[in-house]
Amino acid sequence: MDNLVNKIRLGMIGYNEGNGHPYSFSAIINGYNQELLDKSPYPVIANYLKKRQKEEFGVKNLSVDFVWTPFPEISKNISECCFIKNHSGHYLDFLDEIDAIIIARDDSETHIEIAKPFLDAGKKVFIDKPLCSNQNDLDFFIPYLENGMVMSCSGFRFHPNSIDRQFLAEKYSKIVCASAITTIDWNKYGIHLLEALHPLMDSPIFSIQNIGTQSNDFVKVTYENGKYACIIKDNLLRGFTANFYCSDGSHFQLNFNDNFTYFRNLLFEFHSFLTENKTSYDFKQTINLIEALIKAKDSKGKGGSLILINKP
Repeated sequence: MDNLVNKIRLGMIGYNEGNGHPYSFSAIINGYNQELLDKSPYPVIANYLKKRQKEEFGVKNLSVDFVWTPFPEISKNISECCFIKNHSGHYLDFLDEIDAIIIARDDSETHIEIAKPFLDAGKKVFIDKPLCSNQNDLDFFIPYLENGMVMSCSGFRFHPNSIDRQFLAEKYSKIVCASAITTIDWNKYGIHLLEALHPLMDSPIFSIQNIGTQSNDFVKVTYENGKYACIIKDNLLRGFTANFYCSDGSHFQLNFNDNFTYFRNLLFEFHSFLTENKTSYDFKQTINLIEALIKAKDSKGKGGSLILINKP
């Protein structure tokens, strides 16, 4: 790791069932104890971390110094696994002790309640995907997105191909449409593929239509530049993939199976957000994508009606 004399002190806030991001984010930033993480509730995280080289851990001068979850035993376990010095009884306990926070939980209905005290205190906040799942909550966050106080996205945006300018330049003009699959739950995981598609489609979403059934989602996404994509969510599917079809008859696939790389790239982006007040993408994209996520759910509830997306 870089010298931490001028470290940026982070608070890590989690955790909700099924989301191991407090472990993975903290481990990538601070390093971790393999033996303890092997015994944690997320051995899958321990398995992919052990495959990485020692020099891949550490994110410049970021340091997770505090952790809080609603479950003291989980807080203690994360702190021991990831070399976090303090696990707190309440997240407000470290309000004055940190420079910024990561909200590493995907139950979006909690995000405003947790984020607001830190935002009121002028602390920048990264909020795990999805930022929110209704328009009222999005309206709350928009001023903070505009003012550079909130960053929120899926790590899938940072697939190595998606941040490779040469790759994007070669593919962008040829792409006509795409198809993608996601799993489990549209509200939590639809944002993964919306984010993953965006760097290659390179245009705001214009409209959304969800003609899925009770047990699945079939979402057509149309972009302002005329490109389009179909995203399928079905509980019987496994993994995350996106296929792109090009005007010259070629096609290519992106497989999203390297969470370590996506999370690490995301955390370096968060460092830039904290130190340079910028990200590699415009905050308007976050607003556009979250509105598309919300309106896909609305479209399904209205029998698959086509819904236009407002320009942020």
